[in-house]
Amino acid sequence: MLSKKFYINVVVRILLIISTSIATIPFIIKDEKLFTISSLIILVIIQILLLLKYINRFNREVSTFFSALKTNDASFAFNDRIFPHISENVRNDIATVRDQLFNITELKEIQHSYFKSVIENAQTGIITINESGKIDLINNCATQLLNIKKVTNIKAFEISHPNFYQTILKNSAGTEKLIMIKGKSKAISLSVRISEFKQKKEKYKLVLFQNIQSELAEKELESWHKLIRVLTHEINNTVSPITSLANSIEKLYKTTSDGTISKDEISESIIKKTHEGIGIISQRGEGLMEFVNNYRNISSLKKMDFERFKVAELFYNLELLMKKNLSEKNIKLSIEVKPIDLELNADKKYIEQTFINLLKNSIDAIHKASGKISLKAFKNKEDKVILEITDNGIGIPDKIIDQIFVPFFTTKEQGSGIGLSLAQQIMRLHGGNITMQSIPEKETTFTLTY
Repeated sequence: MLSKKFYINVVVRILLIISTSIATIPFIIKDEKLFTISSLIILVIIQILLLLKYINRFNREVSTFFSALKTNDASFAFNDRIFPHISENVRNDIATVRDQLFNITELKEIQHSYFKSVIENAQTGIITINESGKIDLINNCATQLLNIKKVTNIKAFEISHPNFYQTILKNSAGTEKLIMIKGKSKAISLSVRISEFKQKKEKYKLVLFQNIQSELAEKELESWHKLIRVLTHEINNTVSPITSLANSIEKLYKTTSDGTISKDEISESIIKKTHEGIGIISQRGEGLMEFVNNYRNISSLKKMDFERFKVAELFYNLELLMKKNLSEKNIKLSIEVKPIDLELNADKKYIEQTFINLLKNSIDAIHKASGKISLKAFKNKEDKVILEITDNGIGIPDKIIDQIFVPFFTTKEQGSGIGLSLAQQIMRLHGGNITMQSIPEKETTFTLTY
């Protein structure tokens, strides 16, 4: 490791010490040369001290260099005076390590500056919080959305934004919530997502949130347009026949000169046709009333009675309830729950009703001899309970996928169009969501996430 020059330097110093020590011996024998002996002994001591100093200086410089390496201090200027005392191979290796360390540190600084710029200019609020509630990072968008100055602890949100504070405090990784907070001039809607990560054995919460007021307004407008189209279609289907029948009945009681027929001119045929027309009008009226009641069922759904129950028990109860419907079409139902004792905290009666509707839809969609429906339950990576129902029926065409959750939209002749919209409303009240994926004529899956 050390160079020849270093060894020569040390050897020469040792030889000088030995030579001086040997030169002292003759004078020790002669007592009258005491001053010379003392001088030579002092010279030996000085030479030893100089040798030790030389070696210690080298050790200190090497130690300082490696201390700089340990602390990732690439700005440390290595003392080139010790390089001549080190072998060429080691010297080259040290120089390479120094340059690589400098490059790594420089790259880290560039990356840090880059990510800091990205975070500060992101249009999403970003906050990182340690386990004690201390805010480690908060970007400009976050302070603007919350209308605050830089804060150091989430306790600062307890009074100004209690909904936001409780959402962070009580929820764990994977949580997605839609909350309202006070803005500068009006309340705004925030979409909040919480994640967790570890840094040097300390756990942090990463809170991402953004203002979705405009997106909600756009979605709300789109939903209203869809609902109005469905309502218009349904009302027209009911009112048009009634209007047509009313006009037909009115014509039965008019003369050719647009006058009204007399009592004596009312025949049995007119009475029969009038009775039939009124009956049809009554039926259509009842249909319209049923339509209105269905709408009321959706809009009045507000409160859930939560309880803990085993998902396997729910699925096997559904199998018993739907056994007749399944056997009539020779459909095989499979159930898979992992773990078998998986529990769900929800309103059991509403979840059961949701799955009854979904099972009926699946049964209606199967028109083949080898019909299959599967019910699955498990927990995902974010510890959320997932319930799935899959069938191998005709599926749902791409062109109507975005309409299946719209109230009263249906492709069935006798369908009410409230089953899926009711399921969606139930899931929202549970703080979850329902999604669908379909490959026509192959597989359709509805996924409920709690």
